[in-house]
Amino acid sequence: MTKADLAEVIQENTEMTKTDALDVLEGLLEIIKTTLEGGEDLKIANFGKFEVRQKNARLGRNPQTGEAITIEPRQIVIFRPATLLKKCLSDGGHIPLAKPLKWRKRGQVKDTWKQELLPL
Repeated sequence: MTKADLAEVIQENTEMTKTDALDVLEGLLEIIKTTLEGGEDLKIANFGKFEVRQKNARLGRNPQTGEAITIEPRQIVIFRPATLLKKCLSDGGHIPLAKPLKWRKRGQVKDTWKQELLPL
């Protein structure tokens, strides 16, 4: 699934235009990127946690020449899936599906989402 596919799913499940859906997705991804660049971990309930880890400098070898080189220290991002996500993926291929649910916002009724398990 690509970013365009995600924007299309958002657009299909809301009253947004495709451009607005893409803007919302871009904004969310920018928040995630900025948070991780700042060295902060990011946890999304029932989905997982993105963790920033520091890798120390170490010795390595150039595979073409066999020459010893120093690999610089760097930060990496790892993803640790939440228990619910692991269970959904391992329980016979069931994945959560978003279904509209009513909620109130400023006196109006809007759509929100609940999870329902469906077989693959």
